[in-house]
Amino acid sequence: MRRTLLLYPTRAIRANSSDSCIGVGYHKGDMRGAFEGLPDVAMEFDARGVALQAVGIRALRLPVRLRTTSGVEQVVVASADLSVDIEASQRGTHMSRLVESLYEWASQPQSPASVPSLLQLVQERLGSRRAHLCLRFPYFVPLTAPITGVAGLLDVEVEWDAQLNNGASCATTFFEVPAMTLCPCSKAISDFGAHNQRALVRLWLQTKDRSLLLPDDYLPLIEESVSALVYPVLKRPDEKFVTEKTYETPRFVEDVVRELVLRLQKRDELRWFRAECESIESIHNHNAFAIYEEPRPK
Repeated sequence: MRRTLLLYPTRAIRANSSDSCIGVGYHKGDMRGAFEGLPDVAMEFDARGVALQAVGIRALRLPVRLRTTSGVEQVVVASADLSVDIEASQRGTHMSRLVESLYEWASQPQSPASVPSLLQLVQERLGSRRAHLCLRFPYFVPLTAPITGVAGLLDVEVEWDAQLNNGASCATTFFEVPAMTLCPCSKAISDFGAHNQRALVRLWLQTKDRSLLLPDDYLPLIEESVSALVYPVLKRPDEKFVTEKTYETPRFVEDVVRELVLRLQKRDELRWFRAECESIESIHNHNAFAIYEEPRPK
């Protein structure tokens, strides 16, 4: 008899007479009998009269199947925080249901638009008014070398923060993209050369339709705002190009953020954003940073 360990939970017990499956996280078959006589302590009455705005799980790592903007499926390893509110009279919540909901949702290809369905599922299963998800994962954007065209994948840190509260939704997307900055002052005062370094460009974005985002459409805006991008694969002609482009495009962190702001303000889908650039200085014993935050709409 062949036994298969499934990557995701399943309710199936037996596919046929010669195969069986071991599910992860879900009850196998009708488990009602196993719960008989066991107290449900989380649902006990609490007399202290204190309602809690958030109760849940934090830093659960799990694989998530993402459908990219180009329609390709990408599997990422995510870290999830998921919580609900509880009434003052309720002692606790069933946290295993939060884990089960995440596994069930992640087992199918998902897009940013499908996150509200997870929050609705959690609300229904826990009987809560509020559900809050924070999902962090590395996302890989195809990026070819600038001269040779050698294919590579640039890893971008992504965080989705989404809430559903009494039917009202709120969603913020965060990106962290590696790039390069070259100091304009160093170039201006030096007979040759200029100090340059890796920088981290960070964006927090909220859309008018309260949807979450992937970074593919925003990478070109960052590329236009920094001295140069960081590339996953560089051959010698590419390295020459990036070195010279960086030298010809000096940027303070202030320059990077201002360039980004001008471009982000033209994006019709955005209702609010925050932009930050942090330069990991090569010759200074400190980092440099600049931040701009768009006024929030009233």
